[in-house]
Parts: sequence; structure tokens; C-alpha cells
Amino acid sequence: MERNGKKLKSESVISDETLREMLKNQRVANAAVHKAQEENRRLGVPNWYSINGVIVNEAELTEQETRKK
Repeated sequence: MERNGKKLKSESVISDETLREMLKNQRVANAAVHKAQEENRRLGVPNWYSINGVIVNEAELTEQETRKK
């Protein structure tokens, strides 16, 4: 496995403290993304996503879901 061009040992063990910190950072980041998405919706700005390497906006996703039903 590589990160930033450096090889990482796959048998490395992550400490409990590091794992807790990583999970805390993930929760903070997820909350920030959800807040930004809601603000975009409120302002009428489309949210864009990369799904399987394809860039789509929220309106296209909603339209696809509507057609499936």
C-alpha cells in the first residue's frame, strides 16, 4: 500500500488512540460536508458527485431515481 508516494507496511498496527482520532476527524469532516450540501440546496446551488468515476449533479441523480420508480 502507498500513501503520498511512500510505501506503508500492510502488517502495521494502528493504536486505539490513533483510530479514535481518525474516526473523530471523519465525523467532523462528514458533518461539514452535510452542512455544505444543505447550504448549497438552500441557495439553489447543485451538489456534484463522482460516482464510479462519472461526475453527476444532484438533479441528475434525483431524475434517475424518479425514472426507476
